[in-house]
Amino acid sequence: MVRHVLSSLVLTGAMATVAAADARPFTFVYDTYPVGKGAWEFEQWVTYSGRTDNEHGYDRFDFREEIEFGLTDNFDLAFYLPSWRYEDSEERTGTKFDSVDVEGIVYLSSPRTDPLGVALYMEIGVGEHELKFEPKVLLQKDIGPWIIAYNFVAETEIEGVGDEETEDEVEGEIENLLGISYSIDEKWFVGGEVTVASEFEDWKEYENTTVYAGPAVSYQGAEHWWITVTPTVLLTQEDEDEPDFQVRAIMGLSF
Repeated sequence: MVRHVLSSLVLTGAMATVAAADARPFTFVYDTYPVGKGAWEFEQWVTYSGRTDNEHGYDRFDFREEIEFGLTDNFDLAFYLPSWRYEDSEERTGTKFDSVDVEGIVYLSSPRTDPLGVALYMEIGVGEHELKFEPKVLLQKDIGPWIIAYNFVAETEIEGVGDEETEDEVEGEIENLLGISYSIDEKWFVGGEVTVASEFEDWKEYENTTVYAGPAVSYQGAEHWWITVTPTVLLTQEDEDEPDFQVRAIMGLSF
């Protein structure tokens, strides 16, 4: 009985530590832990995509740097520095600028103290002749050492904006993402993630659906830093240009 109580206290403390430091248990799935009023956080993202059915030598690295600030206890504002990528493929070899993004998240309830954690997310990105709007509904529930999170995403990407030589092209994408993680102790969290993305041309014509899944491992190094890694593999074969596997790592520093 004493051992059971002590174990529960340790796991509860570990969950509280994650929430306080805003450590992410997932990399593709967003959680509903706010940064906290007056707190800053820097996140370094690296995503590797490799091998497609059409091109076995395909390699791509995407880089994002995020600076997030807690304006209130339940509202975070974030800015992404110019994101960029390095690609080695038949189409191009070298680096390319992608976009500058701004993100806002309002947290309506807590996954630990309320029946369900709920947050609303909006990201707006501006690139070269490109606009992106990415609203999300974030749901999460923490049950003892378990973290269960779900995201619904409806992303709209408009290409050709401001380019007089081309017509605007609109791409829509519906995503359903699920993540489950287990707190081994106050430092280690293990679980998995699944992403299901369906693309639509001009939000009218269905194109394809891709499904990725893989394990997620998170390490809480100390009160002010953490790292999470998720390797995933492609489970569908509708699009031969989709990478066969992706690996995303995010490292966070809190201030």
